[in-house]
Amino acid sequence: MAVPPSIIEHASVEAFFYEVLQDSLERQGLSATEHTEHYLVGLLGNYAKARITDEPLSLKLANTVGNDGERVKALKEVGDTSLYVTGFFADSLERKLVQADYYVNLGSAAYRELAGRLAGSSAQEVYDELSLRFPRFVDVLADVRAQINFGNGDVATLYEEWIETRSEWVEDRLRALGVLVSGPGRDKPQ
Repeated sequence: MAVPPSIIEHASVEAFFYEVLQDSLERQGLSATEHTEHYLVGLLGNYAKARITDEPLSLKLANTVGNDGERVKALKEVGDTSLYVTGFFADSLERKLVQADYYVNLGSAAYRELAGRLAGSSAQEVYDELSLRFPRFVDVLADVRAQINFGNGDVATLYEEWIETRSEWVEDRLRALGVLVSGPGRDKPQ
């Protein structure tokens, strides 16, 4: 069994994720365009340092009706968040009311609409590919997650606990593992 790659061995977060992504694509038997590979590396790098909000993704879309610029931004965020959450936290989602299929359908639809809105641009090909092969890319990100050495904690379990408790200690552990979370207050949802 190969030793999982370490981010310390790489010149940048992007170089680390590029190597891990290449291994995952090969292991999953999936080829992607170079632009899509770079997009996914960027997505992984962004979520390594970005916050995952607990605002319902469907509300993000509903709040952008009639504003094209905001709609494009929201579609990208919904597609990216759906892909990342489903790839990295699928085990946790299976025990929730909103399961992985919801995120797969929502993310795929967001990328499909985004591709349509960006017709003729270089980004259209990337969003078309992500939309059409969304479940396969979820598998790739799940493989990326499996390759990464998260250290002293199961990220999915910690994230699930944070969703339920809003514990400051759990939030600090998630941050130490590279997952930033945010949401309304630290109080347990009623």
